[in-house]
Amino acid sequence: MDVSLVLTHDCNLGCSYCYEGEKFRKRMSDDVRDRALDLAFADEAVAVQVSFFGGEPLLEWEQLVSATHAARSRAAATGKKLVFTVTTNGTLLDAERVQFLVENQFFIGLSIDGVRAAHEATRPTRGNRSSFDAVERALDLLLEAGAWFETISVVDPKNVRLLGESVRWLAGKGVPRIALNPNFGAQWSDEELAAWEHGYRAAGALYLERSLSGRPLYVNVIEDKLITHVKDGYEPEDHCAMGHGAVAVAPSGNLYPCERMVEEDRSGELRIGDVFGGVDRGRVMVLDAQKGPVNHECGGCGVQSRCMSFCACANRAETGSIGVAGGVQCWHEQMAIRVADAIGARLWKAKNKHFLQRVYSYSGPLGGAQGGLQ
Repeated sequence: MDVSLVLTHDCNLGCSYCYEGEKFRKRMSDDVRDRALDLAFADEAVAVQVSFFGGEPLLEWEQLVSATHAARSRAAATGKKLVFTVTTNGTLLDAERVQFLVENQFFIGLSIDGVRAAHEATRPTRGNRSSFDAVERALDLLLEAGAWFETISVVDPKNVRLLGESVRWLAGKGVPRIALNPNFGAQWSDEELAAWEHGYRAAGALYLERSLSGRPLYVNVIEDKLITHVKDGYEPEDHCAMGHGAVAVAPSGNLYPCERMVEEDRSGELRIGDVFGGVDRGRVMVLDAQKGPVNHECGGCGVQSRCMSFCACANRAETGSIGVAGGVQCWHEQMAIRVADAIGARLWKAKNKHFLQRVYSYSGPLGGAQGGLQ
């Protein structure tokens, strides 16, 4: 079982698109941590992924370190393979902490929305000051340490006009993996949608350029869509786990299908149990019955198998229902596929070995649901 530990509801940033709700200091106790890890390691799976989330998880650095050691002890005792991930805004990273994450083979998701103007438009501190310099320092530390990481940039109406510039800047810094996560909960104008497509085309052009020059770059909305062309769509393991082999644990110990659904942990609507009693399979079945897409218009869509309308978080952000996909998401999926396929056709014609190796030889689940902003 994969377990995401939401170490705190608190955060030192005030991102304009934050879905977590009120930020407050409620830390995960040692008892909840241990019960969550026991739940994960009791599962029959041969591998366990332990992810750290928030709020900002590095506000509870000592708990992150303790949980890492506790998980390692359980892995040694059970013989299970262990993977660590952490998603952070980077403002609290320093050389010592980066060294710890690298030594423990963490996969790190660093939230940075692009060039200074793009980042400052959406990710200020709680005091409404710029967080850019601190996050860029964190990025430089990760690059210097040779860390295993990707950047996460939220595509929002406030920064979308800088999308192409931001992707090229991140790649120029040396970032090997760039994730572009749409804010489907925002209100998008026609002009902003046009800028969004322009930004994806710029990202696609860079993906093409880097592949042809022998310096391949991962951009999720390009490469993942190309892989769905080869695989003829998303496979079951690419879909939301929604309590089946994966849970998110709130600081209180309540369980949710994924990190984004924890929010303030005050509503029982999406709760699927707790670490004291385990996963409530009845609640999981209820949510399964609501999963989508249930949109009637999806039935005649030629790219339905390659569409991420199964993402409960993206659906809920736009329509309020985990099973109903919204119009912006529908537009986005068709646009992303169109942009990616145009790039793929050119790389196929060139018989580019990097493209063929990365896309045609890919195995395993794709990079994750686009609804998780962070």
